Order: sequence, then structure tokens, then C-alpha cells
Amino acid sequence: MTISFNGLASGLDTGSLIDQLVSVERSSATKLTTRQSDLNTQKSIVNSLSTALASLGTLARGMDLGSEVSPRKATSSDAHVLVASSASAAATVHDVRVRQLARTQITSSRTFASPAAGVLGDGNVTITTGGTPATVSWTSADSLADIASRINDSGAGASASVLFDGTSYRLVLAAKGTGTAAAPTFSDAGDGLALADPANRKVAARDAIVTIDGIDVTRGTNLIDDAVPGVTITAVSEHAVAEADSHLTVSLDRDALRDKVKALVTAYNAVNSALHVQLDFNGTKKGANTLFGDSTLRQLQSALGSVMTNSYGQDTLSSLGINRDKTGAMTLDETKLSDALAKSPDAVAKLFVTGGFATAVSGLTDQYTQASTGLLALKTQGMTDRAKAIQSQIDHINTSADSLRSRLEKQFNALEQAMSKFQGQSQFLARALG
Repeated sequence: MTISFNGLASGLDTGSLIDQLVSVERSSATKLTTRQSDLNTQKSIVNSLSTALASLGTLARGMDLGSEVSPRKATSSDAHVLVASSASAAATVHDVRVRQLARTQITSSRTFASPAAGVLGDGNVTITTGGTPATVSWTSADSLADIASRINDSGAGASASVLFDGTSYRLVLAAKGTGTAAAPTFSDAGDGLALADPANRKVAARDAIVTIDGIDVTRGTNLIDDAVPGVTITAVSEHAVAEADSHLTVSLDRDALRDKVKALVTAYNAVNSALHVQLDFNGTKKGANTLFGDSTLRQLQSALGSVMTNSYGQDTLSSLGINRDKTGAMTLDETKLSDALAKSPDAVAKLFVTGGFATAVSGLTDQYTQASTGLLALKTQGMTDRAKAIQSQIDHINTSADSLRSRLEKQFNALEQAMSKFQGQSQFLARALG
């Protein structure tokens, strides 16, 4: 253990002197720490810009196919039919009439005076649906509820429940699907349920019959999604004889398309604004923790300006009501966009897809944001490497300062001990000669 005399003999404040000398040694680390902090702030700016630019690229990639810029909406003239459409649906009108709704087969067992165990002896039933059989067995120890549970657990194409009509009990089996193909058949053995008795078929299975543009279409369900490409028709209720057909209209969803264009404009403006914050001089000197004058950001700003002002095919963005001011910020004139779509429903597709605007935007954003190879990614990595190098310098300086403190403490302690010894000898001589 080192004992510190701290000026007891010399009269010097050696502790304070050591602190000052070590502080001078550490002073260069303080400057490096400030530079490291500036680098971390710059890296944060680049990461935020990269995130905003990547979002712009994602939106552009979501508009580089014809189906992505041709959203469809479908409407029905009445409540007999529900309709939905995808981008692959042709913009047109269909006349639809629901002649018959699909329904589920419901079958009853024979009746029982009690639902308790013992109402049946040993027996089983084979339930076949779509060519797939499932056999359920029981004994006299099983109640009707036990048998219903076994049917439900068997994987058969029917679900079972116990029904009390006020006088007697029975099992009721409902097919799991609508239509004739989903209707189960039954085969009893032993003390059976009589499910195969035609008189016990309470509701017969039935297919849906829907007339589409004068042609009868038959399906096992009330949802028809394979008759008209891109259109899903759901039969809700049957038309009365005197009722007119339902009119289904499939058209361009201009609102959805407008919202996609607006989102792209908003994403671009976020990038443009972030670049101006870093690159514009507003009369006040920018700090070292900014990217004022950065060549990579200036290059990106110039490239974005070119992409947004170039012609694509025969048109520019302004033909769709997308205008760019002197700061590079873009606005969308929704009225002009609506007028352009009224004249040509494919106006956006011609510029974004055929003309290549969406691909140009996503290609530019990829150039800057792709992991490892993107210009902003490389810039971030360079900043990270420089920050690590600075940290190594800081660590070296701090280690050197710690070593200096240790040496100075030992040296001053040795001085104090020597002076103390000298003072003791002087006092002894003075007494001896005195």
C-alpha cells in the first residue's frame, strides 16, 4: 500500500499539483470525446435520412406494376349480392341474379325418451363426405351427448348436437359445408341412429345458382370467386320474381390511387426536408455535428431533383398534378390528378410503370440505402470506424494519464519521505550542537 504524505514535509499541495499535471495529460482526450460525439450525431442524421429514403423506395416499389396502380372498387346496386374485386378485375358492369342460395344438409336421428346412457346398445355409424368415411362407435354406457362428442371429434364432415323437442330427444347432424358435394351419407350398424332413413333428412343440401350476365353459374357455396376473374360475388338473398337483376360495377378506385400518390409525395418531401436542414445556410454557422456541405448529401439532393423533373414516356409528374417548387418540395393537385384519370384511367400507370418513374425512384433509393453497399450505409460504416479509432486514442490517453498519476504519486511520496528524513536529521544536529 502506498502512503501519501501530501506536502507534510515540503509544504507543497502535491495532491493538487498531481491533479493539474494529469488534467493536462487528459486534455487532448476531451477534444477527441467532443469529436466522437459529433460523429455519433452525424451518424444519427445519416441513419434517419436513410430510413426516410428507404420508405420512399418501398412506396415506389409498391407502384411499379400495373396492378398496383390500377386499384379496383366494386359496388352492388342492392343487398341481394355483395361484391369485391382485386386489381386484376376488368373495369366493367355485370348483371347478377340470385336464383337459389346454397344451404347445408341437416339430418336427425331417431327419437329417444331420454338422453342418458343406456338408450342405445352397441352400434356405430359411418359418415361419408366427399368420399371420405369416418366411423363412430358407442356402447350402452354412452349417452347421446357422449355420441355427439365422438362424432364432433371424429373429423367427419358433420357436426352433432342433442335436441330436445319438448317430448323426446334426438341427435341432429349438420353438414360442415353447404352444397350437395358437402352433404354426408350415413351407414348404421348394430343399435343405430337411423340417420340413413330418408325421412330423417330434415333439410336437403342445395347448391347456389346465380345467373351472371344471363348465364347460370352453380357452386356449392354462396361465395363465388372463380366465375369472373378478379371478382368475388357473395349471394346474400334470392331475388323475387318481379325484382330486377343486381348491377355490379367494377371501376378504378380513384380514391385509393390518389392516396398512394399522396403517400409517395409525402415520403419524398420528408427526404427533401431532411436534406435542406443539413445543406441550407440560414445565416448561422452550422456546427461540427451537422453535415453541412457534405458531398454525399449534395449528390443525393441533385439526383432526386433529376428523377423528379425528368420526362417519363411522353409525360412528366406535372401532368398528374404533382408539382415541385424551387426548394424541391412537391405538392399534389388532386383536382388535376382527378381530371387526368377521367381522361385516361391508365394515366398513372403510363408514367409510373410504362414510363419507368417508379423504377427510377426505387433504383435511386437502393443505390443509397442498400445494406453494406449503399452510399449512406458506407458513410455510416465510415463514421463508425472513425468513432472506434477515436475511442482507441481516448483509451490510450487515459491509460497514459493513469500511469502518469501513479508515477507522480510515487515520486512525490519519495520526495516527502526524503525531506522528512532530512528535517529529522537537521533537528537532531541542531539539538546536539546547541
